Amino acid sequence: MADISVEPEWPNERLKILIPTWSLLIISNLFVLWRVVYGFMKGRGFMLSDYLLILAAMLNTVASSTSHIVVDSGLGRHIMDPSVLPTLERYSYFLWISQIVNIIAVACLKWSVCAWLLVLDFSKIYQVIVWLSILMVTSLGFLAPVLTLFGCTPLRANWDYAYQTRKCWAVGNLALSYTQGISNIITDVVYMAAPIIYLSRIQLSKRTQLGIRIVFLLTIPAAVCSVFKTVELKTLTETRDPTWDGINLAIWSSAEASIGILIASLPPLRKAFDHLFQRILPSTMQSSQKTPGYGYGHSSNIRMGTFQGSKAYHSRLPGESVLDNDDDSDRAILEGEENKRTGIMKTTKVTVSEELEGSSSKDSEASHKQSNDWPIPARKSSSRSK
Repeated sequence: MADISVEPEWPNERLKILIPTWSLLIISNLFVLWRVVYGFMKGRGFMLSDYLLILAAMLNTVASSTSHIVVDSGLGRHIMDPSVLPTLERYSYFLWISQIVNIIAVACLKWSVCAWLLVLDFSKIYQVIVWLSILMVTSLGFLAPVLTLFGCTPLRANWDYAYQTRKCWAVGNLALSYTQGISNIITDVVYMAAPIIYLSRIQLSKRTQLGIRIVFLLTIPAAVCSVFKTVELKTLTETRDPTWDGINLAIWSSAEASIGILIASLPPLRKAFDHLFQRILPSTMQSSQKTPGYGYGHSSNIRMGTFQGSKAYHSRLPGESVLDNDDDSDRAILEGEENKRTGIMKTTKVTVSEELEGSSSKDSEASHKQSNDWPIPARKSSSRSK
């Protein structure tokens, strides 16, 4: 009786890579699309941060597509798997392309965040920090890794390690990979912590501070992805089975870009989320949250100022409104006393009083007073007042 040899069934982790990669990609692209459509609906002109974010989303889509080809060519299987050897050269080529596109996508993402933070114009010190992060992203997160991926001649030698007559003038190593990963972590922490520290020093409503802090704290997942991605770099440099041991690195690399794009899409959608939460929350919860100072036997004075003299009003982009747009409204809110200008100031005072129905026969009264504070000109014989 002849012995029948049965070949072992080799494991394949392709779904472990493809499911999170494409799921996060679709979700992040939906948020980018929402941001674009919402901007058109509000009549907000596109800024540099919008264009960079759209470019990052497009590059991330390309990187995910090439990663899918890499998975089909062997990623997620052992290198000794008989099905991997015939496609090993194809695997190396598309892995090289995927790395380049992913690096550029993450760089465009961080440039987009920096461009948006510069528009907010928090303070001079914070602007310096943002510009330093731009320099770090450009040098360590973009130029250094891309140049090493093109560091060998001829061009084919950059992905075909079996090429005999290769000459390399820039070779990537573990130290450079760690430097790139640490720079990504540092910039993520700066984008999260610096605005929160600055917001604690200025006077804003609790609701506004909470909303802005939540947006910046959402950068934590992106920083976590950068940490795990950096940890996996050492495993890949020491392995003899790159198609199998590179699974986690591929997952964290795609997650870093997709989650970062998703989070970067959120700040201009702050008002949209406010309206959404107002619809989702029960009416009883909304009615129970009364503004302090209103109700029976109470009255409140509301002083309404304008932003015509503020820096945010004069520095807005053409075609944008200070109060209608999300980003400009944030800038107007954050204006401090030092940016107020002299001149004619109009203050509107509204007094509102409320009484319970049936408790009195008197009708509720509301008075509206306006006062104009005119600067007194330096004249010899006359003064003007109102």
